[in-house]
Amino acid sequence: MKFFKIKIFSTIIILLIGISYLQKSIDRQKKLEDLEANLLLMPGEIAGNFILAGFRGIGADLLWLQVHQCWHSGQHYRMLPLFHSITFLQPQFITPWTVGGWHMAYNIYVLMKTEEEKNQWLQNGLNFLKEGIKYNPNRYDLYFELGWTYYHKAKDYENAIKYFEGAIKFPHPDYVDNCLAHAYAKNSEIKKSIKQWEYVRDRSPGFNNVAVRILHNLKTYGTVNAPE
Repeated sequence: MKFFKIKIFSTIIILLIGISYLQKSIDRQKKLEDLEANLLLMPGEIAGNFILAGFRGIGADLLWLQVHQCWHSGQHYRMLPLFHSITFLQPQFITPWTVGGWHMAYNIYVLMKTEEEKNQWLQNGLNFLKEGIKYNPNRYDLYFELGWTYYHKAKDYENAIKYFEGAIKFPHPDYVDNCLAHAYAKNSEIKKSIKQWEYVRDRSPGFNNVAVRILHNLKTYGTVNAPE
């Protein structure tokens, strides 16, 4: 009889543990569903709730899915609070910084009607990338993206050089050295450009032919392209 009571008691304990575990699982799922529902309603205000609920990583993933949906549906302005929320939740997640900066400096830029508005969105993109560097100071990625935006979009070669030089301090692909060499030439720093192209020629097999041709032009004509 005593053994039977112990067996019943043990069974009850096991059932209670199982119910408790199941309830926690249900509660967690409900929180996720609530968060997802809130996300659809107010993407720019939900980051704090994700933090309080302990779902930083999951929150960033859900927000990133929303970015893709907004992109494909042409809802460009809805993406902005999403980028800010994602980078707030996961500041070491590089892609939202790069895509967000590009989106502001290029995509929203072309939608603007006046030069003042265009310049403002270009600056917004540059500032967003600079903010990203603060959280990721030891990686080449955002230095390069910022340098490229200055080089290609802003035509500000001095600042392009500054950030390309920042990028090459860390492990980086060969094309970063290539871009720095071009930026030196665009900024009329021919000696530095020649030195950088010599580095590219000797260290980057994929750009060897390009480097040889440009070095010839720089040393012969003082420009990247030969005169026609």
